[in-house]
Amino acid sequence: MSGDRHALRARDDTLCKRFLKSYPLFLLLFFLPLKLFALPPIPQGFVNDFASVLTHDDRTVLEKILTTFEQQTKIEIAVVTLSSLEERPIEDYAVELFSTWGIGKKGSDRGVLFVIVQKERQLRFEIGYGLEGTINDALAGRILDEAVLPRFREGNISEGIVAGTVTLIQTIVQKENIPFDISNISQELTHPRKEAQPLPWYLKVLFFVVAAYIFIRHPWLFLFFFRGGRGGRGFGGGGGFGGFGGGRSGGGGASRKW
Repeated sequence: MSGDRHALRARDDTLCKRFLKSYPLFLLLFFLPLKLFALPPIPQGFVNDFASVLTHDDRTVLEKILTTFEQQTKIEIAVVTLSSLEERPIEDYAVELFSTWGIGKKGSDRGVLFVIVQKERQLRFEIGYGLEGTINDALAGRILDEAVLPRFREGNISEGIVAGTVTLIQTIVQKENIPFDISNISQELTHPRKEAQPLPWYLKVLFFVVAAYIFIRHPWLFLFFFRGGRGGRGFGGGGGFGGFGGGRSGGGGASRKW
């Protein structure tokens, strides 16, 4: 009987030790998905349309506007669209994303995050420390109320994002008397670039005849051409987005639902 008790006690001790060893791993596996979800996405530029709600033209124009605005004023504005926050408060997410990306130059903190969440139908302006005197909470809310929400409620999400961003820029420029030409923005929005016209049919035929002649007489040129093309693309990443400047925010701004 005594031997059975010792055996049971030894087995219990073994199970307890195994549990204690595996408990940290259990906690890691349990909380890791939550932590991974909480990590903000990597910025692709000033415009980050993760929810795919912007039209191609609007996304291109916005990126050009915000790039030019940053180059001339050193103010960084990031536009982010998300499919869902899974019930996480947009205010908490905006502060974390602003800090993680570092929107605005370090030390001056002159940056703005414009975040739009599709499923929860929420949006927010998160204002950096350095712009809180220019865009206070009430003014940020008024821009959303007047420039963005009416368009969102009509289903014009892409148009509303553009209007809100442009109105924000106009407000900053006017209040700080910054020499930034707003008319250039209007021209980009009202006069989109014309698409290139297709080649006439006779030029296509001529190109085909010349290509066929070269292939028959000098096939090695094609091999050289395609090798060069593949190699050349490996050096095409130098002009990409370099990231933000290390700015911070403290929760100032405004949130809305539509």
